[in-house]
Amino acid sequence: MKSNKRSTLNIKRQLGCVYTADFFSGLRITDAVWVALLAARGFSLWEIGLAESVFHIVSLLCEVPSGMAADLLGRKKALVSGGVLAVTSNLLMAFAPNLFAICFAMALNALYGTLFSGTFTALVYDSLKTEDREDEYLQISANSSQISMLASALGSLASTVQRFLGFAGFYLLSALFEGVSTLACRWMNEPIVTAAQANRARQSLHDLPGQFTQLVQDSLHVLRTCPLAAKLIVSSAIISVPSYLTKMFLQQRLIELGWPTEVLFLPLLLGGIACVLGTEAGRRVRFRSMRRFYAVCALLCGAGTLLVGTAPAWGGIFGMMLVQGVLEVYLLHESQQLNDAIPSDQRATLISVDSMAYSLLMIPASPLVGAVGDAFGQAGAGLALLGGLVAVSGLVLLGQKKR
Repeated sequence: MKSNKRSTLNIKRQLGCVYTADFFSGLRITDAVWVALLAARGFSLWEIGLAESVFHIVSLLCEVPSGMAADLLGRKKALVSGGVLAVTSNLLMAFAPNLFAICFAMALNALYGTLFSGTFTALVYDSLKTEDREDEYLQISANSSQISMLASALGSLASTVQRFLGFAGFYLLSALFEGVSTLACRWMNEPIVTAAQANRARQSLHDLPGQFTQLVQDSLHVLRTCPLAAKLIVSSAIISVPSYLTKMFLQQRLIELGWPTEVLFLPLLLGGIACVLGTEAGRRVRFRSMRRFYAVCALLCGAGTLLVGTAPAWGGIFGMMLVQGVLEVYLLHESQQLNDAIPSDQRATLISVDSMAYSLLMIPASPLVGAVGDAFGQAGAGLALLGGLVAVSGLVLLGQKKR
């Protein structure tokens, strides 16, 4: 049923900007080769894992403050600011002379990620809410994810021209794509759902400290009074840990198995296809118990991670595809339920808490997986350990009786 409020937002144009930003930010052409290129430049797996850990430390520290800034100052401003940081990070990475510069570029990229993650989801959900169409969020989110994943799969093809682009070329081209995505964000409209959001333009800097304090109190109140939201945040953090690490260390494992750098696009391309298929399956999946749904997905993700760490090349690629596809199924429904459970004024903040929980686990996981790989002389050893831990989390829930 439509409400009496009058929306000034052109939802068709808004979604067009959303999908454009998704596509160009999704052309992450460096994802397929950055580990292999850094390793070829003499960096150890531990150092590469350290750079990834720096990324997640910054994510942890800035995730919630960036979400709060988006809720108080506006989601569009946060997205545009994040886009500028993404361009800067890629330019710095292109000419980074040492590990310190690489870690600094990773930190900027992490800050961009914190400004983007919860903010983008909040903007999309509240854009639909202004039209009383939030029940369409799962389908719109699926469309958005598929566009981003198809773009990522296309971007992975860039590894075929590695010898022509070189390390700097990859990041300069990535900076261009992020610039186009930032322009698409600039063309979006700010959705206004509540009176507090309508008053953003009239607030003064003097009022911001008090508003930040109130937002913290309101967000904590939501987490205390809504157990479902807290459970969803914890579950998504645990099950998401293998998502990037399987892709990250599969690169080096394939190199160890004799694969040339030029064909590293293939596993990411197949992983992107698995994500698209997983999202399509997620549109149709129905379940009675979110707890059992998580348990099944965790078991499948754990099994896939074990395959990446222990199976021959094609078995490892299949394992990575299994992880990516199952995660898309789970996270699509987790995002819908979390957005339905939280209020608009704290939406970006609480979704940022969701991302912060993931970073909290990734800080130790990234160097640990790399260190175990170094200790055993092959990158898959750490993944085997990680897969076992994720599978155990699913087994624990399956063994619990419904209360």
